[in-house]
Amino acid sequence: MSDAAPQKRSNAAFIVVVVVLLAALGVEGYILTRPKPTRPEEAQRAIAAASNKIETFGEKSAPIKIEFYAPLTLEWHQKTIGLLKAYDKAHPGQIYATLMPMGRSDCDQTMQKRGYTCAVIFINGKTEFTLPTGKKVTLEKKPNTADSFYNSEDVVTIIEGLAKK
Repeated sequence: MSDAAPQKRSNAAFIVVVVVLLAALGVEGYILTRPKPTRPEEAQRAIAAASNKIETFGEKSAPIKIEFYAPLTLEWHQKTIGLLKAYDKAHPGQIYATLMPMGRSDCDQTMQKRGYTCAVIFINGKTEFTLPTGKKVTLEKKPNTADSFYNSEDVVTIIEGLAKK
């Protein structure tokens, strides 16, 4: 009788191991066989071309000049770009923005001469500002995280402050 109890425990353990392994195989099978997201070739070419193109918007004679150097296709930089474009639409003639993609040799060389090798936004030649709340921000690197130097909305706040002067 004492031999029967250990036999049942080892069977139960064996069944648990088999179930876990089958579940793992099922998950791996799903990962390997699920449809991969694809984009039409034309869209991929457009994204590649846009990511290496200098873009400008606004009016050249605008009092606020913005130079934005970054990997512009990343979502956190796209958020900032979207806010800038929305500001330009709502306040025509106030800003002139130049979007300079990182990885494009002429943009990289220009920024390296200015001492930058990572994402940076210059507003009228400056990158450091104090917001109306008293918070100091530096428009460098990745925005919108707890350890960022700034949030995308800060850029618009700075522009609004400059526009009032």
